[in-house]
Amino acid sequence: MIKEQEFSRQDLEVIFDVLNVYDPNDISHVYPEMGSQEFMKQVGSTWRKLLDMVSEPNDTISQDYTINKRR
Repeated sequence: MIKEQEFSRQDLEVIFDVLNVYDPNDISHVYPEMGSQEFMKQVGSTWRKLLDMVSEPNDTISQDYTINKRR
């Protein structure tokens, strides 16, 4: 099992960005299970968890679900 502390903040932000732009239409023709409703539900859940990990209290989330850092 991978522990959260094995990932740097930058690693987590990269993973978040990949999940943020994930489109099942881009891959489901090769891996149909990656376009399934169950998989998409897991993508959404994982995205939310990572958002909570990489965002800060004063961050805002734009319409396209990217983090706008306020530092």
